Amino acid sequence: MNISFFLKPKVEVSYLFDDCPVRQALDDMMESGFTAIPVVDHKGHYVGTIGEGDFLRLLLRSKPEKIEAMTVGQVERRVRHRTVSIDANMEDMVDLVTEQNFVPVADGRGMFIGIITRHDVIKYLRDRCKNPA
Repeated sequence: MNISFFLKPKVEVSYLFDDCPVRQALDDMMESGFTAIPVVDHKGHYVGTIGEGDFLRLLLRSKPEKIEAMTVGQVERRVRHRTVSIDANMEDMVDLVTEQNFVPVADGRGMFIGIITRHDVIKYLRDRCKNPA
């Protein structure tokens, strides 16, 4: 089944711009309760995903005055979340969601259009097991 049926569109997803100040990003992450958030540039291209571990490493390794001047795009990210194309199938998602809470979805130009959550992939697979075609 095509993933477009399960897409949480960009307008419904929390994301950060790569030039967002680190302090604001930390506040946004704490408020949202998410452990990882997609990062996009102002043209809409997916840049990566930043997680709480990335921020923790930054806070432990950097001086506060350096952090104050940093943007999200300058934070070293340990994990590189892979994106999928909007025409991918749910079966293609299984390997990705074992490593990621969500999978970023991009169009053919690399524009971030939304996410597919691990929860939705697991529900889909559960339903397929209950009702094999």
